[in-house]
Amino acid sequence: MREQIQKWYNWLKQATSTEKQELAHVCSDGRQLWATDGHSLHARHVETGKKGHVTLDEDGLFQVNANGRLPDFAASLPQSQPIASIVVERDRLLQALAGQDQHVRLTFFAPGQAVELSSSGAYALVMPLEGLEEADFWQPESTAR
Repeated sequence: MREQIQKWYNWLKQATSTEKQELAHVCSDGRQLWATDGHSLHARHVETGKKGHVTLDEDGLFQVNANGRLPDFAASLPQSQPIASIVVERDRLLQALAGQDQHVRLTFFAPGQAVELSSSGAYALVMPLEGLEEADFWQPESTAR
C-alpha cells in the first residue's frame, strides 16, 4: 500500500505551484486530496477526515497538518454540464499523447465517438470504450455542486 500512496502523492504533487506559496501543497478537505497550480488540478478520492496540508510520514502514509486556510479548489471545477463525454483506455491515451508536440488540441465529436489529438506535427485518434456505468467514475466533491 505504501507504494500506491507514494504514487498517488507524487501525481498530486505534480499539480502544485513552485511560484505561489498558497498553491505549493497537496491539500485535504477531509473527503479528498487535491492540488492545483492555478492551471491544472489533480484530485484523488482519499478520505482523511482532516483538513490541511498533506505530506507523507516516515512510514510512507498520508499525514495531514492542520495549518492555515486552504485554497478554494472547488472554484476550479466546471459548473456546467459537459458537451461530450467519452471513456478511453488510459494507456492508449498516454501513448497517443507521447507522440504529440508541446501543444495538443483535443477534439471531441460526440459521446461514443473517438477523441482526436493533434499538434503541429502529429495526429492520433483514440477509440472509446463502451459498457462502463456512471458509477464507475469519481469526481471531487464540492459544496457548490
